[in-house]
Amino acid sequence: MNREMTQSKLKIWINWSLLSLLIVPLSYLVSLIVVLLVHGAFGYNQMEGGTYLSQTVMQVAGGAVIGLGTGLYQRALLTKIFQVPVSWIYNLVISFAVTELIVCIVLWQMGINRYELRFIEHNPLPEVPIFAFAGLLTGIMQWLTLRKYFSYSGLWIAASTVGWGLCILITVTGIFAFFIGALLYGIITGLTITLITKNRYADNIP
Repeated sequence: MNREMTQSKLKIWINWSLLSLLIVPLSYLVSLIVVLLVHGAFGYNQMEGGTYLSQTVMQVAGGAVIGLGTGLYQRALLTKIFQVPVSWIYNLVISFAVTELIVCIVLWQMGINRYELRFIEHNPLPEVPIFAFAGLLTGIMQWLTLRKYFSYSGLWIAASTVGWGLCILITVTGIFAFFIGALLYGIITGLTITLITKNRYADNIP
């Protein structure tokens, strides 16, 4: 039984890592499309920066898409371990959307347009703390679920924060490194969730 469980957890970790490699970049690509659609709805083309308001709306929408894509595959895999609530997805969506809202408001007050910091076109370093903060918010919100069933669940906060920050940090070596960053995010968070779910509270099994 222990061997079967170990193999099952290993399979989930591998699938988690590979799906991260695939879906995180795909979600970011879809978010760029959404951003351009919202930008166009405000009457701007992709070569125009737009207003602070238009940038805020489009970045919030883009962040929500990244959170949604990530949340969908994570919940699908976690349901094999425990009855993870749909709020797992909402937590990612809300965390990325709220992070972008906060960042855009702060930059607005500083006289900086959010599009100037996108790591695809510019220096990725300013976006590292942005994604890390989104990961921190996500980790805290999802920890509220994990702590009900598993000990050492606080590790998830650190893994989510480091994973998202590293995902962007590694793009300093080139834009295609984003795929490596997505894989590293998957490896880090997948390993952490595997370790956490080994320590289930016997009297509180969902």
